[in-house]
Amino acid sequence: MGLDMPTRDYITPVSGLILLFFSLYMFYNGIVLMSLYRDVASSLLSILIGFVTLSGGVTLIRTWSLTRVYRSEKGSGEERKGSSEEGSGK
Repeated sequence: MGLDMPTRDYITPVSGLILLFFSLYMFYNGIVLMSLYRDVASSLLSILIGFVTLSGGVTLIRTWSLTRVYRSEKGSGEERKGSSEEGSGK
C-alpha cells in the first residue's frame, strides 16, 4: 500500500530543490523590496528567510547524497566480504 523505495528515495532531493528555488525567490523578493519600495525591514526579513531555506535545502540534498554513498559502499563492502569468504573455503 505504501510507496515503493525508489519513489520515496527521490522525495528528499526534490523537496531540497524546492527549498532552493524558494530561497532564490525570497532573495529576489528582498532585492525588489529594497530597490523599488524602500522597505528595509521587509527586505531584510525576506533575505533572512531566503538564507534559512537555502541552508535547509542544501542540508537536505547533502544528507540525501551522503546516505546514497553510504548505502552503496555498505552494499559493495558486503559483496566483497562474501566473495572473499567463498574463495577461501575451497
